[in-house]
Amino acid sequence: MSEKTALTPIKYLLFTIPVAMAAGLYAGNEIATQEVAQHQAEALERNTAQDFLISVKVDVPPNMVIESSMVEARQAFANRIEPDLETSLKAVLGKKSKFGLNKGQVVAKADLE
Repeated sequence: MSEKTALTPIKYLLFTIPVAMAAGLYAGNEIATQEVAQHQAEALERNTAQDFLISVKVDVPPNMVIESSMVEARQAFANRIEPDLETSLKAVLGKKSKFGLNKGQVVAKADLE
């Protein structure tokens, strides 16, 4: 007669450990791949996002009220715009120039009163 060998609990454990480890490694790899792709997409969005800079079309003397014919908005990469530069026509129009502005100059917040 042949004896039937029963699997003892330790044999079940020895079988399930490699399976659990493989499943964990696979899941960890999938999570890491997704996080890397997300970070790359965020970096691409940060580096290609567009915003506006306000530049002067004509020379503006000191203490002159800025009108729409004197300035224009032009697109620039958002990651290259300094925080002290004006990015909205609404914020510039109707304000006075402190020191005067040269044609082609980008308007900074400190240039306006």
